[in-house]
Amino acid sequence: MRLSFLTLLSALSVAQISVAQASADDNSGWDYKISGFIDPQIHYDTREIVGGREEQMLFYPAPKVLDADGNDINASGSINMLTITARAGAKITAPDMLGAKVFGYLEGDFTGSTNEGINMLRLRHAYINMRWAKSGLLLGQYWHPMVAHEVMPGTRPLNMGIPFHPYSRYVQGKYTYYAGKVELSGIASFQLDNKSVGPKGGSTEYQRNSGVPELNAQLVYRGDVAYLGAMFNYVVLKPRTFTVDALGNKHKTDVLYGSSAFSVFGKFTFDEWNVRFQAIYGNNLYEQCLMGGYIESGLKSNNEYDYDDFGTTTFWIDMSKNKGLCRPGIFAGFGKNNQFGDKISSAATVYGRGIDIENVWRIQPRLAFFPNKTLNFFAEWEYTVANYGKQEAHGDYYKYVSDYSVANSRFIAAAVFNF
Repeated sequence: MRLSFLTLLSALSVAQISVAQASADDNSGWDYKISGFIDPQIHYDTREIVGGREEQMLFYPAPKVLDADGNDINASGSINMLTITARAGAKITAPDMLGAKVFGYLEGDFTGSTNEGINMLRLRHAYINMRWAKSGLLLGQYWHPMVAHEVMPGTRPLNMGIPFHPYSRYVQGKYTYYAGKVELSGIASFQLDNKSVGPKGGSTEYQRNSGVPELNAQLVYRGDVAYLGAMFNYVVLKPRTFTVDALGNKHKTDVLYGSSAFSVFGKFTFDEWNVRFQAIYGNNLYEQCLMGGYIESGLKSNNEYDYDDFGTTTFWIDMSKNKGLCRPGIFAGFGKNNQFGDKISSAATVYGRGIDIENVWRIQPRLAFFPNKTLNFFAEWEYTVANYGKQEAHGDYYKYVSDYSVANSRFIAAAVFNF
């Protein structure tokens, strides 16, 4: 923790000194700005949950686990307080280059890149942004294109609306063409922290071995009141480089699995209120912190595997006041397992999240107090319901059928010091 914190401060200090020296030497356009926040949060759950990062990232309530007396072991509460989302970042503006306005941005926090690395420094953003009159180029680590960062929910906790709203960052190249109020973007991106899951567990090698970057195309309208967009996303994985037959012999394989996703999103800005929304239909969205993944068949006679889709349909909406001392807001989300009830081969393996869940929904009202820009206070109630299924055999196949619902109430309080 101490080493990570000193590393971050040292990096920002070096950037600040270097830019300040450049500014003193000449007035050619160098500038810098350091920003961030410290945000202690406390939360209480009425039930065990499926989550991450010391459970600050909440997906949905955990399923029932019955003891010998028929009691649900997971029906118990827990409490925790964390400051791991504290962050600092530096924006460094450079003189115009190649006819473009140029800046670089570097930001980190302490959530770690894995649960085992909790409280350690994590790279959030690190990118170069170049802007010409009618086009722009972003190179580096930034929000995954499906996040649609300008319409992100206004909730305070780390989960930011998952498993309804995507949440991930990818290393990418993004080119945008600006035609008045219309923007057209093409993005090629690569996994790092948010990895696909497969035969070797979570790994970036499934995408790397495919030889194809994740591809995304977006069309956005940016008006005075409305910000509206649509996107298409396509990812290719190579889950295995070889298979092993019944005799233990290895066989090279080049089988690829491709999956797609569609999304529409938007924001309406009024005098004192914002309304944001996003709808998604797609397969294999595990990396985006949504339900989904893919299904691998049993080994075929040709020593190959087949792959089938496992996806989700989600919708969320967020409404909040954006001015004044007291700023109420509310988030609501719904997610559906598209393959729930489908027959799956008994020899198949499922890689992903939520195959036994029919649907999940959440309502999350909040109240924020803004005495000034520096110090803010937040209180939220996050109520999430998961409808689980039970496995039912059908000869050489099985499927899930509706079984029971479980709910969790999370009560959250946070203070934020902005700098």
